[in-house]
Amino acid sequence: MGCNVNKFKQKMILVIGASGGLGEVVVGLLSKAHNVLAVYNSTKPKKQCENVRWIQADLRNTSEIENIVSELKKGDIERVTLINLLAIKEDNLLINHDLDTWNDVLNLNVTSSFYLTKLLLPLMIDKKWGRFIFITSTGGVRGDVGTISYSTSKTAMLGFSKVVSKEYSRFNITSNVLSLGTFDTGLFHRLSKEKQKEILHSIPSKMLGNVLNITNAIEFIIKSEYVNGAVINIDGGM
Repeated sequence: MGCNVNKFKQKMILVIGASGGLGEVVVGLLSKAHNVLAVYNSTKPKKQCENVRWIQADLRNTSEIENIVSELKKGDIERVTLINLLAIKEDNLLINHDLDTWNDVLNLNVTSSFYLTKLLLPLMIDKKWGRFIFITSTGGVRGDVGTISYSTSKTAMLGFSKVVSKEYSRFNITSNVLSLGTFDTGLFHRLSKEKQKEILHSIPSKMLGNVLNITNAIEFIIKSEYVNGAVINIDGGM
């Protein structure tokens, strides 16, 4: 697994979707001050960071979600923060969107979050501390053309987080959502120059987000027990 297990005592940030362009940067930044259990689906990032333990899991499979939680419990953890960056997006107009694709997107983007949250809650309740941080996007909530399954899944997480925040706050467990705009990561730079200009023009600040804005918000949520049920927009004012 890589790092010495003794470094992973007491506090842990569990990052789901850690191998994406955004996720890998978030993991690297968080690992400077935290122990991180980072979950990837197929390709393990080549860059290895101190204080990061990587595990592979397909969150479409409930048994693999159970394995993540079992791995977490091995470290005698007192405080767990979940950051769920995982999402897939299949662009198509609703009339052309097939049921199998719809089910796959909803299963990975929503159902896996439900099951992982359900399994983590007993551990958090027992320790009287927990932080859930779910990720949505400005585009997903806005409902862009051709994003029916993705937009539905991202909007669903707003209601999901709100319910969790109300049901478990008495145990010092909070649930919040970060709604993200466009960031200066590899995905943006793979777009055409014309599309890049179009996106930049739509951002009031006329600039891309720095991932530090995301990790700063994560630190704020971890330290703030009275921030609960919130949606924090990190999108340059979109």
